Amino acid sequence: MKTETLHIRVTPDARKRLIRKAGTRRISVWCRRVLLDELAGGISIAQELLALRQELSAIGNNLNQIARRMNSGEQVEITSKLPELDDLKARINRVLGRVR
Repeated sequence: MKTETLHIRVTPDARKRLIRKAGTRRISVWCRRVLLDELAGGISIAQELLALRQELSAIGNNLNQIARRMNSGEQVEITSKLPELDDLKARINRVLGRVR
């Protein structure tokens, strides 16, 4: 049973944006679900962004290694990594869609 209330102040523009994002849901229901991470697929957006950041860091390290090898004249095969990059790009876009 919901017995506690929270009050927040927003600008008129922010209120319109919140109502737009809530879509057909009541704004209180939508806000509660967002704040409790229920609209983020059961994992908080911050946790997902941290995981993506770690993956991007690992990919950056790999790209640096590839560049180093190529600059030394070594042939490097990178096409096998393209599906991983596409997957990461899709995950980033999904998270950004939830954050916007």
